Amino acid sequence: MICLEVWINNFFIKEVGLTKWEITFDGITYECINCGYCCSCKDWRIYLSYFDALKLKEYAEYIEKTGDINELGFTKRLKINKRGCVFLNKDKLCNIQIEKGYDFKPTMCKLFPFSFMVKWNGDLLLIIKHYCNGIKKGKCDDKIIKHAIECCEELYLDELDKIRLIGMESSAKTRLNKDTLITWEEREELGRYIFDSSNLDELSEKCWELLKLNISKETIHMHNNIHKLNLKSEIFIKNEKEIIRYLGELNKREHFRKLNFKKEICYLINIGKELSKYPNVFRGEGIIDSKILNYNIR
Repeated sequence: MICLEVWINNFFIKEVGLTKWEITFDGITYECINCGYCCSCKDWRIYLSYFDALKLKEYAEYIEKTGDINELGFTKRLKINKRGCVFLNKDKLCNIQIEKGYDFKPTMCKLFPFSFMVKWNGDLLLIIKHYCNGIKKGKCDDKIIKHAIECCEELYLDELDKIRLIGMESSAKTRLNKDTLITWEEREELGRYIFDSSNLDELSEKCWELLKLNISKETIHMHNNIHKLNLKSEIFIKNEKEIIRYLGELNKREHFRKLNFKKEICYLINIGKELSKYPNVFRGEGIIDSKILNYNIR
Protein backbone atom coordinates (compact mmCIF):
# COMPACT_ATOMS: atom_id res chain seq x y z
CA MET A 1 0.00 0.00 0.00
CA ILE A 2 1.40 3.38 -1.04
CA CYS A 3 1.51 6.07 1.65
CA LEU A 4 2.27 9.69 0.75
CA GLU A 5 2.42 12.58 3.22
CA VAL A 6 2.67 16.21 2.06
CA TRP A 7 1.87 19.74 3.25
CA ILE A 8 -0.53 21.60 0.95
CA ASN A 9 -1.49 25.26 1.57
CA ASN A 10 -0.57 24.94 5.27
CA PHE A 11 -2.81 21.99 5.98
CA PHE A 12 -1.70 18.40 6.24
CA ILE A 13 -2.77 15.79 3.72
CA LYS A 14 -2.14 12.09 4.28
CA GLU A 15 -2.86 9.81 1.35
CA VAL A 16 -3.22 6.09 2.03
CA GLY A 17 -3.94 4.11 -1.12
CA LEU A 18 -6.85 5.99 -2.75
CA THR A 19 -8.05 7.56 0.51
CA LYS A 20 -6.99 11.10 1.37
CA TRP A 21 -7.10 12.37 4.94
CA GLU A 22 -7.02 16.07 5.75
CA ILE A 23 -5.97 17.16 9.23
CA THR A 24 -8.25 20.01 10.35
CA PHE A 25 -6.73 21.07 13.67
CA ASP A 26 -3.32 22.61 12.94
CA GLY A 27 -2.02 24.25 16.13
CA ILE A 28 -3.86 21.94 18.55
CA THR A 29 -2.73 18.79 20.29
CA TYR A 30 -3.67 16.88 23.41
CA GLU A 31 -2.12 14.98 26.28
CA CYS A 32 -4.01 12.34 28.25
CA ILE A 33 -4.42 13.53 31.85
CA ASN A 34 -6.18 10.35 33.09
CA CYS A 35 -9.36 12.26 33.95
CA GLY A 36 -11.64 9.42 32.84
CA TYR A 37 -13.92 11.74 30.87
CA CYS A 38 -13.62 9.70 27.67
CA CYS A 39 -14.82 6.64 29.64
CA SER A 40 -17.81 8.47 31.14
CA CYS A 41 -19.97 7.66 28.08
CA LYS A 42 -21.59 11.07 28.38
CA ASP A 43 -23.80 11.42 25.28
CA TRP A 44 -22.02 8.51 23.56
CA ARG A 45 -21.50 4.76 23.82
CA ILE A 46 -18.48 2.55 23.15
CA TYR A 47 -19.27 0.27 20.20
CA LEU A 48 -17.18 -2.75 19.35
CA SER A 49 -15.88 -3.80 15.98
CA TYR A 50 -15.97 -7.48 15.05
CA PHE A 51 -12.31 -7.86 16.05
CA ASP A 52 -12.80 -5.92 19.31
CA ALA A 53 -15.52 -8.38 20.30
CA LEU A 54 -13.21 -11.32 19.52
CA LYS A 55 -10.40 -9.90 21.65
CA LEU A 56 -12.80 -9.29 24.56
CA LYS A 57 -14.66 -12.60 24.41
CA GLU A 58 -13.67 -13.47 28.00
CA TYR A 59 -15.45 -10.26 29.11
CA ALA A 60 -18.74 -11.35 27.52
CA GLU A 61 -20.75 -10.50 30.63
CA TYR A 62 -19.79 -6.83 30.21
CA ILE A 63 -20.84 -6.66 26.56
CA GLU A 64 -24.39 -6.17 25.30
CA LYS A 65 -26.05 -6.39 21.92
CA THR A 66 -27.25 -3.14 20.36
CA GLY A 67 -30.49 -4.74 19.17
CA ASP A 68 -30.88 -3.98 15.49
CA ILE A 69 -27.69 -3.43 13.51
CA ASN A 70 -27.14 0.33 13.50
CA GLU A 71 -26.27 2.34 10.41
CA LEU A 72 -22.53 1.77 10.87
CA GLY A 73 -22.85 -1.98 11.26
CA PHE A 74 -22.08 -2.29 14.98
CA THR A 75 -23.96 -5.03 16.79
CA LYS A 76 -22.24 -4.92 20.20
CA ARG A 77 -21.20 -2.32 22.75
CA LEU A 78 -19.80 -2.12 26.29
CA LYS A 79 -22.27 -1.91 29.13
CA ILE A 80 -22.41 1.18 31.33
CA ASN A 81 -23.06 1.95 34.99
CA LYS A 82 -23.36 5.14 37.02
CA ARG A 83 -19.72 6.08 36.40
CA GLY A 84 -19.89 5.34 32.67
CA CYS A 85 -18.11 2.40 31.05
CA VAL A 86 -18.18 -0.71 33.23
CA PHE A 87 -14.40 -0.99 32.86
CA LEU A 88 -13.72 2.44 34.36
CA ASN A 89 -12.44 1.86 37.89
CA LYS A 90 -12.50 4.16 40.92
CA ASP A 91 -9.03 5.47 40.04
CA LYS A 92 -10.36 6.58 36.61
CA LEU A 93 -8.29 3.94 34.85
CA CYS A 94 -9.30 1.27 32.34
CA ASN A 95 -9.43 -2.25 33.76
CA ILE A 96 -9.00 -3.75 30.28
CA GLN A 97 -5.71 -1.92 29.82
CA ILE A 98 -4.59 -2.83 33.35
CA GLU A 99 -5.41 -6.52 32.95
CA LYS A 100 -4.66 -7.12 29.26
CA GLY A 101 -2.66 -4.18 27.95
CA TYR A 102 -3.35 -1.30 25.57
CA ASP A 103 -3.76 -3.48 22.47
CA PHE A 104 -6.89 -5.08 23.97
CA LYS A 105 -8.72 -1.78 24.45
CA PRO A 106 -11.65 -1.25 22.05
CA THR A 107 -10.65 0.66 18.94
CA MET A 108 -13.21 3.37 19.67
CA CYS A 109 -11.48 3.99 23.01
CA LYS A 110 -8.05 4.18 21.41
CA LEU A 111 -9.39 6.64 18.84
CA PHE A 112 -10.62 9.26 21.34
CA PRO A 113 -10.35 12.29 21.19
CA PHE A 114 -10.19 11.95 17.41
CA SER A 115 -12.94 11.27 14.92
CA PHE A 116 -13.60 12.01 11.27
CA MET A 117 -16.03 13.67 8.89
CA VAL A 118 -16.51 13.41 5.14
CA LYS A 119 -15.37 16.29 2.95
CA TRP A 120 -17.48 17.58 0.07
CA ASN A 121 -15.36 15.58 -2.43
CA GLY A 122 -15.31 12.32 -0.44
CA ASP A 123 -11.91 12.82 1.20
CA LEU A 124 -11.85 12.25 4.95
CA LEU A 125 -11.37 14.99 7.54
CA LEU A 126 -9.62 13.97 10.75
CA ILE A 127 -11.02 16.07 13.60
CA ILE A 128 -10.19 16.42 17.26
CA LYS A 129 -12.91 16.73 19.91
CA HIS A 130 -12.25 19.82 21.99
CA TYR A 131 -14.34 18.56 24.90
CA CYS A 132 -11.44 16.23 25.79
CA ASN A 133 -9.89 17.73 28.93
CA GLY A 134 -6.38 17.14 27.55
CA ILE A 135 -6.76 19.53 24.59
CA LYS A 136 -4.10 22.22 24.47
CA LYS A 137 -2.19 24.45 22.09
CA GLY A 138 0.69 22.89 20.17
CA LYS A 139 1.71 20.66 17.29
CA CYS A 140 0.14 17.20 17.26
CA ASP A 141 2.79 14.52 16.84
CA ASP A 142 2.69 12.70 13.49
CA LYS A 143 2.69 9.35 15.31
CA ILE A 144 -0.52 10.32 17.13
CA ILE A 145 -2.14 11.35 13.84
CA LYS A 146 -1.07 8.14 12.13
CA HIS A 147 -2.46 6.08 15.01
CA ALA A 148 -5.78 7.96 14.90
CA ILE A 149 -6.17 7.33 11.15
CA GLU A 150 -5.34 3.65 11.61
CA CYS A 151 -7.99 3.41 14.35
CA CYS A 152 -10.61 5.03 12.08
CA GLU A 153 -9.84 2.60 9.28
CA GLU A 154 -9.79 -0.40 11.62
CA LEU A 155 -13.04 0.57 13.34
CA TYR A 156 -15.10 1.15 10.22
CA LEU A 157 -13.40 -1.26 7.78
CA ASP A 158 -15.63 -1.87 4.74
CA GLU A 159 -18.17 0.71 5.96
CA LEU A 160 -15.71 3.52 5.23
CA ASP A 161 -16.47 3.58 1.49
CA LYS A 162 -20.21 3.63 2.18
CA ILE A 163 -19.77 6.47 4.68
CA ARG A 164 -17.80 8.46 2.10
CA LEU A 165 -20.43 7.98 -0.60
CA ILE A 166 -23.23 9.05 1.74
CA GLY A 167 -21.33 12.07 3.07
CA MET A 168 -19.92 13.62 -0.11
CA GLU A 169 -21.74 16.18 -2.26
CA SER A 170 -23.33 15.09 -5.54
CA SER A 171 -23.39 18.57 -7.08
CA ALA A 172 -20.29 20.28 -8.48
CA LYS A 173 -21.60 23.68 -7.37
CA THR A 174 -22.44 25.35 -4.07
CA ARG A 175 -23.78 28.79 -3.20
CA LEU A 176 -21.73 31.84 -2.32
CA ASN A 177 -24.93 33.61 -1.28
CA LYS A 178 -28.59 33.21 -2.19
CA ASP A 179 -27.97 34.45 -5.75
CA THR A 180 -24.50 33.23 -6.79
CA LEU A 181 -23.15 29.75 -7.50
CA ILE A 182 -19.46 28.85 -7.08
CA THR A 183 -17.47 25.61 -7.16
CA TRP A 184 -16.66 23.72 -3.99
CA GLU A 185 -12.96 24.38 -4.65
CA GLU A 186 -13.65 28.12 -4.72
CA ARG A 187 -15.65 27.93 -1.51
CA GLU A 188 -12.85 26.04 0.21
CA GLU A 189 -10.27 28.58 -0.96
CA LEU A 190 -12.40 31.50 0.26
CA GLY A 191 -12.76 29.92 3.70
CA ARG A 192 -9.01 29.37 3.99
CA TYR A 193 -8.41 32.98 2.94
CA ILE A 194 -10.81 34.49 5.47
CA PHE A 195 -9.57 32.50 8.45
CA ASP A 196 -5.92 32.91 7.58
CA SER A 197 -6.19 36.21 9.44
CA SER A 198 -3.90 37.25 12.26
CA ASN A 199 -6.40 39.53 14.01
CA LEU A 200 -10.01 40.66 14.10
CA ASP A 201 -9.45 43.74 11.96
CA GLU A 202 -7.97 41.65 9.14
CA LEU A 203 -10.82 39.15 9.43
CA SER A 204 -13.36 41.98 9.25
CA GLU A 205 -11.70 43.46 6.15
CA LYS A 206 -11.79 40.11 4.35
CA CYS A 207 -15.45 39.53 5.23
CA TRP A 208 -16.29 42.92 3.75
CA GLU A 209 -14.05 42.41 0.72
CA LEU A 210 -15.54 39.05 -0.27
CA LEU A 211 -19.08 39.14 1.08
CA LYS A 212 -19.87 42.78 1.87
CA LEU A 213 -20.41 41.52 5.40
CA ASN A 214 -19.76 44.07 8.12
CA ILE A 215 -19.35 41.91 11.20
CA SER A 216 -19.69 44.89 13.54
CA LYS A 217 -23.15 45.77 12.20
CA GLU A 218 -24.69 42.79 10.42
CA THR A 219 -27.17 40.46 12.09
CA ILE A 220 -28.10 36.85 11.48
CA HIS A 221 -31.34 35.02 12.25
CA MET A 222 -30.56 31.84 14.18
CA HIS A 223 -33.19 29.63 15.82
CA ASN A 224 -35.72 32.48 15.46
CA ASN A 225 -33.47 34.87 17.38
CA ILE A 226 -31.52 37.84 16.03
CA HIS A 227 -27.86 38.01 17.02
CA LYS A 228 -25.67 41.05 16.48
CA LEU A 229 -22.22 40.16 15.18
CA ASN A 230 -20.26 42.71 17.19
CA LEU A 231 -17.08 41.00 18.37
CA LYS A 232 -15.35 44.04 19.87
CA SER A 233 -15.15 42.52 23.35
CA GLU A 234 -12.10 42.51 25.59
CA ILE A 235 -12.12 38.72 25.88
CA PHE A 236 -12.33 38.24 22.12
CA ILE A 237 -9.45 40.64 21.49
CA LYS A 238 -7.37 38.94 24.20
CA ASN A 239 -7.90 35.51 22.59
CA GLU A 240 -8.48 36.61 18.99
CA LYS A 241 -5.75 34.49 17.40
CA GLU A 242 -7.00 31.27 18.99
CA ILE A 243 -10.66 32.10 18.36
CA ILE A 244 -9.95 32.82 14.68
CA ARG A 245 -7.92 29.60 14.48
CA TYR A 246 -10.82 27.62 15.97
CA LEU A 247 -13.34 29.18 13.58
CA GLY A 248 -11.02 28.21 10.72
CA GLU A 249 -10.93 24.67 12.08
CA LEU A 250 -14.74 24.53 12.07
CA ASN A 251 -14.72 25.85 8.52
CA LYS A 252 -12.34 23.05 7.46
CA ARG A 253 -14.63 20.49 9.09
CA GLU A 254 -17.49 21.73 6.87
CA HIS A 255 -20.14 21.45 9.59
CA PHE A 256 -22.24 24.15 7.95
CA ARG A 257 -21.68 23.55 4.24
CA LYS A 258 -25.41 23.03 3.67
CA LEU A 259 -25.77 26.77 4.24
CA ASN A 260 -24.63 29.16 1.54
CA PHE A 261 -21.10 30.44 2.19
CA LYS A 262 -22.15 33.87 3.47
CA LYS A 263 -24.54 32.33 5.99
CA GLU A 264 -21.85 29.86 7.04
CA ILE A 265 -19.45 32.72 7.76
CA CYS A 266 -22.18 34.50 9.74
CA TYR A 267 -22.80 31.33 11.71
CA LEU A 268 -19.08 30.90 12.43
CA ILE A 269 -18.67 34.53 13.45
CA ASN A 270 -21.58 34.09 15.84
CA ILE A 271 -19.79 31.07 17.34
CA GLY A 272 -16.77 33.36 17.78
CA LYS A 273 -18.97 35.80 19.65
CA GLU A 274 -20.18 32.99 21.92
CA LEU A 275 -16.62 31.78 22.47
CA SER A 276 -15.53 35.28 23.44
CA LYS A 277 -17.60 34.92 26.64
CA TYR A 278 -15.16 32.35 28.05
CA PRO A 279 -11.95 33.65 29.72
CA ASN A 280 -10.56 30.10 29.30
CA VAL A 281 -10.83 29.82 25.53
CA PHE A 282 -10.12 26.08 25.42
CA ARG A 283 -12.87 25.43 27.96
CA GLY A 284 -15.21 27.40 25.74
CA GLU A 285 -14.18 25.43 22.67
CA GLY A 286 -14.96 22.21 24.50
CA ILE A 287 -18.48 23.37 25.39
CA ILE A 288 -19.17 24.59 21.86
CA ASP A 289 -17.67 21.47 20.27
CA SER A 290 -19.88 19.25 22.40
CA LYS A 291 -22.96 21.09 21.15
CA ILE A 292 -21.88 21.12 17.50
CA LEU A 293 -20.93 17.45 17.34
CA ASN A 294 -24.31 16.46 18.77
CA TYR A 295 -26.37 18.78 16.60
CA ASN A 296 -26.88 18.58 12.83
CA ILE A 297 -27.79 21.93 11.35
CA ARG A 298 -30.44 21.86 8.62
